[in-house]
Amino acid sequence: MASQSLADTSHPTRQALLVWVVFIVLAIILNGTILFVLGADLQPWTFSIAKDILFGLIIYGGVFLVIPLILVKGWQTVRQPGFLLPLLLAIVATSLWSVFRGIAAIAVLVLAYLHWRFDLSGLGLRSKGWRGDATAILLYGLLGVLPSLLQPGSLTFAPGSALLAGLDRLFANPGSSVENIFYFGFLAERLSHKFGILLTTVIIGLMYTAHEMTNPEYWYEGMNFAITLVGVALVTALYLWRRNVVAIWLGDGLRRVLMVLF
Repeated sequence: MASQSLADTSHPTRQALLVWVVFIVLAIILNGTILFVLGADLQPWTFSIAKDILFGLIIYGGVFLVIPLILVKGWQTVRQPGFLLPLLLAIVATSLWSVFRGIAAIAVLVLAYLHWRFDLSGLGLRSKGWRGDATAILLYGLLGVLPSLLQPGSLTFAPGSALLAGLDRLFANPGSSVENIFYFGFLAERLSHKFGILLTTVIIGLMYTAHEMTNPEYWYEGMNFAITLVGVALVTALYLWRRNVVAIWLGDGLRRVLMVLF
């Protein structure tokens, strides 16, 4: 039926893959990936405020947040003023997160509110038990400190800076809130029903690595994409074990704390 909501369609895996393809095309356009491959110097654009705002609006706000919410809850729900107005506020927050540091916390608060009012468990906002979730958070955190522990040399200890870094990651960067919801609560959740847990961890790792590779910023900074692939695959396994994106979000914050702490 034409009036059938997107949330009720029978192909969630195809939907998820299609949304990711749309995202990767938009990312290539916004990042200027093709120009970068052809040898253009994109550093002024890559590190510009204009790019941050566009990426925050179109990718974080539109693709990572709005589209999954429509597909999960249906347009009839999302269009309600009690849902739509807070969602628009979250989009403003994701758009301006690099201009007004800390404003992205509004998106976190909006997601908590929408979950309370409308139930976003379909996007991984749920728990199967606090003990397992706490274990997953700790394991994710250790992924951040393990490389430092394995490297020779003395470790530093900076608790104040570490706490600030963790709070910044959790509340001031939509890459730790809406991006986790998109990759784990939305993509991994749907792909796992089609491909199973093991294959899904690899697929999400490859998808996320391809996503990072479209961004010239990470090439300029010398990112190790192989480590990214392995790390994201491991985090995907943690998500599929707990099916709780909040545990992944908190684990991401703990990882940043431990990375700075040591």
